[in-house]
Parts: sequence; C-alpha cells; structure tokens
Amino acid sequence: MQYMTTLDVWDHSIKKAIETGQIKLQRGQWLRCGTKGKRCRYIGLLNDKSIWVTHWQGSPERTNAKFLNAVEAYNER
Repeated sequence: MQYMTTLDVWDHSIKKAIETGQIKLQRGQWLRCGTKGKRCRYIGLLNDKSIWVTHWQGSPERTNAKFLNAVEAYNER
C-alpha cells in the first residue's frame, strides 16, 4: 500500500470514508486538521471509530517521539 496525499480529516466526507473503511490509511499517513497549519500523523482507528492522530510537538524529534509512543500505546490496547 502506498501513502496518499495529505487528507483533511475535518472534511466530513473524508472523515466518514476513513471511519467506514472506504479509505484505508497506513500508520504514519500524513493528515491535516483543516486546510492550514502543521500536518498530523495517523495512528489508527479506535473501536468507537475515533481517528487517532499525533500532532506537531514543537520539533521534528519531539514529534517523532510522540508518534512512536502513540503507536506503542495503540498496539498495547
């Protein structure tokens, strides 16, 4: 599977397509909340269909560390 272009998860049709499985995302896929600002990274879809992402943490290093911690937490649930 290949990564897609950055998707706006605040767009209702995109959010719904992710929740229903019509759009399948890989962990780490770049997303955006809205049309501007920093991108976020997809972690996974929770049981209640919430989309779990990690956001910019002020530096690339902290952002990546947050992403890796979130992936670990997602896998342990």
